[in-house]
Amino acid sequence: MSRNIVKILDKGFSDISAGEKMLISSPEKISEFIFTIPRGSYLSIKELRRGLALKAGADNTCPVTTGIFLRMAIELHKDDENFPYWRVVDEKHPVVKKLNLDENQIKKRRVDEGIPY
Repeated sequence: MSRNIVKILDKGFSDISAGEKMLISSPEKISEFIFTIPRGSYLSIKELRRGLALKAGADNTCPVTTGIFLRMAIELHKDDENFPYWRVVDEKHPVVKKLNLDENQIKKRRVDEGIPY
């Protein structure tokens, strides 16, 4: 599934209220978005979700699928040293252990780009 799906919620879910448009993204769309984050910038997962939603004309992005699809996006690009996942994931993020990512490499990339801790 590489397209976005936007649903209007009948009832609240997580930090999204009833009546709001919730985006269900995809690993591919999350990858595309991460590639657009400027060098030296860091987005929290909440900011990532909001940015994805705004781009798709929604109010927010589903937190559950974002976590799943973020992990899949990183897995898809794990061997691509140009995929800047360190702009949304720091070395303490749970996905680091799940995917056996190199914490020191993440720290180095963040320091090289001047991303504060």
